Amino acid sequence: MSKIVVGVDGSAPSSTALAWAIEEAKLRGAKLDVVVSWDYPVMAASEPIFMPTPDREVLESGAETTAEAMVAQSGLAESGVTYQIFTPEGRPGETLIEMAADADLLVVGSHGSGVIKELFLGSVSNYCAHHSPCPVVLVRSSS
Repeated sequence: MSKIVVGVDGSAPSSTALAWAIEEAKLRGAKLDVVVSWDYPVMAASEPIFMPTPDREVLESGAETTAEAMVAQSGLAESGVTYQIFTPEGRPGETLIEMAADADLLVVGSHGSGVIKELFLGSVSNYCAHHSPCPVVLVRSSS
């Protein structure tokens, strides 16, 4: 059975990518890996500031909640497609490339928020397009 990896993050473009990946998995008889990666936030400041670091459990739980909500909203559970949810720690682009090492296809949403931003690829989709070990589909969202 072939495998499709789809990266989601709770955004409208990733929701569109998930819907596309579900339909493609049906056509191919493929299993679907739904991936929401998480990482500690990076902050930069010109002067030292002290802020509490979010707990690992909070970040991981947020990724799991996002994935479960997107799966529920997409109707994936009722689609007949075999799927798994993964919430690994790591930068999104790098994590998706690792997850796609044995995949037949990697699906991600394009960057799409605002008139100007819709003209450009997001950093994750750009990274995936340049580093993926398998074919990549960048799904453009109308929102």
